[in-house]
Amino acid sequence: MAAQTPNSIAFLRHAAARPIWVQAIGRLLYQVGYTAIQFYTPLLFVSQKGLSATTVGVALGVGSLAGVVGHLLGGYLADAPAYGRKRALLFAAMLAIVSALMLAVLPTFVMLMVANLLLGLSAGCYWTAADATVVDVTLPEQRQAAFALLVLADSVGGGLGVWGGGMIAQQMQWLFGLSAVPIVFFLILTQFAMRETQEFQPGADPLSGFGIALRDRSLLLFVLVNILFTTYIALVSSTLPLYLTRLSAANAVSPEQTVSDVAQLFTGCYIGLGAVLQLPLVQGLRGWSKVRALMLSMGLWGAGFLLVWLTGAASLPLGGMIAALAVLSIASIIYKPFAPAIVAEFAPVALRGIYLAISYQCWSIGYFVGPIVGGWAIDQGVSQQSWFWAAGTTLLGWVGLQRLARHSAQNFTLPDEPETQIEPDGLIQVAGGFPVEDGR
Repeated sequence: MAAQTPNSIAFLRHAAARPIWVQAIGRLLYQVGYTAIQFYTPLLFVSQKGLSATTVGVALGVGSLAGVVGHLLGGYLADAPAYGRKRALLFAAMLAIVSALMLAVLPTFVMLMVANLLLGLSAGCYWTAADATVVDVTLPEQRQAAFALLVLADSVGGGLGVWGGGMIAQQMQWLFGLSAVPIVFFLILTQFAMRETQEFQPGADPLSGFGIALRDRSLLLFVLVNILFTTYIALVSSTLPLYLTRLSAANAVSPEQTVSDVAQLFTGCYIGLGAVLQLPLVQGLRGWSKVRALMLSMGLWGAGFLLVWLTGAASLPLGGMIAALAVLSIASIIYKPFAPAIVAEFAPVALRGIYLAISYQCWSIGYFVGPIVGGWAIDQGVSQQSWFWAAGTTLLGWVGLQRLARHSAQNFTLPDEPETQIEPDGLIQVAGGFPVEDGR
């Protein structure tokens, strides 16, 4: 008799979780190469090629706009019977490899523009198809644990990309050329260790799926709230380091506390703490509903921004920095695995890629709004007050999540999830469908 699929973190130790581990390893490899390109492109093209920061910023902006198209393209490819998740991921890998090689062989402004265009398309295709794959092979109660593992792989891969790139940053062509290597390994892993997970339905039309998704009130309400979350993450990654650096210099708490010191604080208290707590925290919240977990995250974002505001007014900025970064780190690691899991709950099986693609537009909006608003606040001399205002916006997010919970309870019934069981031979047996061999 088939045993029922284990829940939560325990699921990750089961044979059926092999597709999740394949995706986690793939994410680590993809992020090593992608982060190295993203992090060092502005530094090297300004310092070694003599381009202005504004010029490089324009090229990076092109990449962000391409990401908008990339998510939509990725959603279409992932749900289209002629392509599917696996081919979308292979396409994303090839685009990123070509982008890296362009920067390595012809590091000119024209190639910078084209490479960022391809890299933006690659990222959009990758995130949508990869997360849709995770949704395909998990039950609702397992998804936050699965996405937590991928968030951990994301953090480790990004850290390795920055660290490894720093070792060869002075050799521009070598850096970009070697950035393609882990993405090549990701392509090989996807080709030989992954099998298609999408259950294609006869007559399905992904293009009409965009219209269905855009009329889904649950999705649209979630998108509005999600814009706040992604804007907060963008503020922390782009504006907060500059603010804390200026704050430490203004208060002169310790002369040796330079930009490097603030970077170390971020590495330890924001990135490092998040990586350590990611899986245990998701395990601790396993009995919570996804909306309730996001409400907790929203509350922690507000508390973290208040701590940043108080840090500017207090005489103990170092302690305030540590506390604020720790709270913001916990807020971030709660949000990241629960957000895609909640989208998966109201996405029809045949339109999971499209639903995720639309919800991921929030990242493009957030990373467009966050740096602009944060930079304006610093330039206008109202940066300290801006963190108090940011904390106030979490009240709007809290109200939006409450409405989402009520709307889902009153008007929304979960789509029929295939009943998944674990067979003795390690196959995932989907009731009413064909068995899918786990991990391949």
